[in-house]
Amino acid sequence: MFTAKGCTKFHEFFKVAYDGGTSEPFATRFKESSANGDREGMIKVLMDVPCIKHTKVAESYRGKDDVKAAEVYSKTRRSPAAANGEQGNRASDFAETLFTASTTSRLFLEVLHDCARSCYDSGAFASCLRYCECMLALPASFYDRTVESMTDFTERREACMYLESECSKMLKRSSSASTRKKRVPDKSVLPSEEERVPTISVVDGKRNAVLQNCSDAVALGFDEKKGRRLVATRNIKAGSILIVEPPFASATNKHAFYTNCLHCHVSLKPAGSVKIPCRSCRAVSFCSETCRSKAWQTYHRYECLLLDAFYENRSGDMQQQQQQQVSHLLLAYRMAIAGSLSSKGTGNDDDDARDDEIPFLNDDSIRRHAAGENEERDRLGISEIYRSQDYRTVLALETHCATMEPGVNLVRAIEAIFLTKCFAFVLSKMDVVCLEEALLWLAVGMLHHLQAINCNAYEIVENVYDKETHIWEPREIGGAIYPSVSLVNHSCYPNVVRHSYPAGTIVVRTLRFIGKGSEILDCYGPHFLSESRLQRREQLSKKYRFLCECEACAGNWQFPLPDTIAYKCGTCSAAIGIISLSSNERNGKDGEGSRNASSSGQRCKCKEKPDRKKLHAQLRKSVGKRLNAISSMYEGHYAQALAQLFEHIHFIEKFFVAPNIETIKTQQCIIQCYNRFGCTSQ
Repeated sequence: MFTAKGCTKFHEFFKVAYDGGTSEPFATRFKESSANGDREGMIKVLMDVPCIKHTKVAESYRGKDDVKAAEVYSKTRRSPAAANGEQGNRASDFAETLFTASTTSRLFLEVLHDCARSCYDSGAFASCLRYCECMLALPASFYDRTVESMTDFTERREACMYLESECSKMLKRSSSASTRKKRVPDKSVLPSEEERVPTISVVDGKRNAVLQNCSDAVALGFDEKKGRRLVATRNIKAGSILIVEPPFASATNKHAFYTNCLHCHVSLKPAGSVKIPCRSCRAVSFCSETCRSKAWQTYHRYECLLLDAFYENRSGDMQQQQQQQVSHLLLAYRMAIAGSLSSKGTGNDDDDARDDEIPFLNDDSIRRHAAGENEERDRLGISEIYRSQDYRTVLALETHCATMEPGVNLVRAIEAIFLTKCFAFVLSKMDVVCLEEALLWLAVGMLHHLQAINCNAYEIVENVYDKETHIWEPREIGGAIYPSVSLVNHSCYPNVVRHSYPAGTIVVRTLRFIGKGSEILDCYGPHFLSESRLQRREQLSKKYRFLCECEACAGNWQFPLPDTIAYKCGTCSAAIGIISLSSNERNGKDGEGSRNASSSGQRCKCKEKPDRKKLHAQLRKSVGKRLNAISSMYEGHYAQALAQLFEHIHFIEKFFVAPNIETIKTQQCIIQCYNRFGCTSQ
């Protein structure tokens, strides 16, 4: 049993709650509610368990420590580099002190100024501006306790105002000089930062009038077996952007707290990057004062005191299943914040003015959704605009609540109640009292979020370049909920691909031609290139509750694919003969294999006979475009490579039957180009 101080460890809460939930009469009642998909009933059962009902949570985070900060700073100042008078950019040397010192201390002001000054002295003017921005955003009320403290604050502020002015002049001068000389500006200043931050594109064509984050090239449809789905309203060529969507909510993996900005997820590893600390905890990093302020206003102020609790290792019978990179607990928590909290203010004030503002808790949307779930889903995207930031679109996501095993629902329900207790604890610190009924509906909403995350969350990735293989490898740094992207169904041979951009925005592009009326299809994980049909179907059935019948599964496509390619009938698209591919990558020379390839040719029922000699010559020429594109990619010319790859894949799709190894190779190259255009890291 827990003491009056409350618990700070999720695994401690889970153990006691799981034991209570699996004892009678609670276990039988819970199974009944689970079988009926009754989230409200499941939560009520567990809230009646005494050990759950009377347990409270307590703070669980790494706060500031001025004593330790002073020790670290003193050690840094005595380092050999400092003793020898070496300047350079020493901001990274002061990082630990900056993150450990309390924001209201004189030491914080001193170190923040040191960071700005060292960046200026080393010519990293853009970085210096970021530190100055952080200093100038500090409110005077933090330092008005003593005359000495206020004097320090005023002096440091004036010093940073001077540095800000000088940096702006230097950057403007550098930009003007580079324009006159028509050369790339010095990579030690601002342009290097601009290179690292990718530009987010817009959807091709017009924006969909109903599906707000989609192109008008797609529309929402319904299938008796698949449910909601996106279909093409016209022919769509390869490389088209169909969806550009910011997340409804996102969460960062624990390992990325110090390497990526908590808010926009941009990498903090490249030289010249700036790390701005949270003003309350020392666990997370931001790339700028702007990101820190936005994060605090929208979600971090509600999680800061409990951040460590969301990343506790899971325990119990579900331990192995629960160990996942993405913090599902934090993601579900942030979904509740985004959906059920609103401010009484206009939202235009800075975060300091909002710190004492009492948030407004609105649980009506969850209650209304529980009463008319199906009706809500039928209207959104059809007769009502489907917005990614509309909480109703999140509550309309599939959860498979009634078909999940009772044990899985029990784990999710325990997590939901723990998150609700965390939420109530934080709100109590803000003078918001949660009544029992409000706690019930918050827990019901949390349970819905956790179930929806299991089958609707997408990873946030950054791509890391391998100099030896010349490949951009995706690395997962977090997870997010995208209501529009969740409308896209699965295929083991997808026709679209997703990529992460700053602030968690996701961009969905086509990998190949999609005909009018065809379905837009993503891959939920298992691909026919890497796993057998049996393995894929088992994974998809267990997690998403459906038997995959995509073209790869229906045709039982096997990998590796043969080194041949089949002609396509222009009328019925049937295979009418094969050709060897092995000779086409040998400097474009026709080999013996290709001369013999036409011997297996045949006519389809349409009696169409292709000009094999002509097609073979065209194929060799087109394969050459892919090889040239690969050379361009090695040299860093990805936009140029994409143009050649699209030409090649258009030719292959028009004249040859899928699946074939040439299409797969080309698609992988296209994905590599998109990896480069998305979020990247060193």
